[in-house]
Amino acid sequence: MESARKFCISIAGFDSTGGAGILADIKTMEQTGVSGLAVCTAITYQNENRIEKIDWLSTDQVIHQLKILFETYHPIVVKIGIVRDAEMLESIIDFLISKNNKTAIIWDPVIKSTSGFDFHSVKIDWLSSLKNIFLITPNIAEVKMLTGINDDGRAALYLSKYCQVLLKGGHSLTDRSDDLLFVNENIIAIKGEKFQHAKHGTGCVLSSSIAANLVLGFNLAESCHRAKEYVTQFILSDDGLLGWHHTFRNKNYEHEL
Repeated sequence: MESARKFCISIAGFDSTGGAGILADIKTMEQTGVSGLAVCTAITYQNENRIEKIDWLSTDQVIHQLKILFETYHPIVVKIGIVRDAEMLESIIDFLISKNNKTAIIWDPVIKSTSGFDFHSVKIDWLSSLKNIFLITPNIAEVKMLTGINDDGRAALYLSKYCQVLLKGGHSLTDRSDDLLFVNENIIAIKGEKFQHAKHGTGCVLSSSIAANLVLGFNLAESCHRAKEYVTQFILSDDGLLGWHHTFRNKNYEHEL
């Protein structure tokens, strides 16, 4: 039934390969069991191997997209991906909070692509934008860039003073790919294997999977565990850089929709 639908918004960039950004987010959300709504922040010119350039939408254009959606939909979880600057991020957060101050906002801070493309020509102070964010999902390089602290564990702990943090371990130098969830003064390990081949867009897939699972009623730790399982299936779906999305089933965290 239409009334039984659960909705989640992705606010992110457009990647024409569908491997990352809003296309990957919507695929992930819908395979997880929620309807994904999309707001575009930028258009990238890329394939799965490299990014040539990026054109940013204005903050007004992004907010206009949100205003129209919120005339009909009232999502309780929103995932934010790439944004032009702290002003855009703060404007988006302010709008979402004005609609519902209990909105769970997840930000995946895309600062530099895996292929080395730097999305921001100047250094930006993002920290003041974090106070109304529910969860931030940086990788090891991103958490260092955000804080200026060279030790990723200390950097994540510092960020956790502002909001909850999931430190992604895919770029670690160990033979594991464990993520660490920082909630208040607690650290929860989200176990994961490291695989030989990489995938384009795993950060987008992970954060949008967490968002979708929160919409379904799972708590944060369960949502992170389920998202890690989803990304594992995504990585193993194909030998190339572009993965396949399949309907997700996790025997440890089954949930009635």
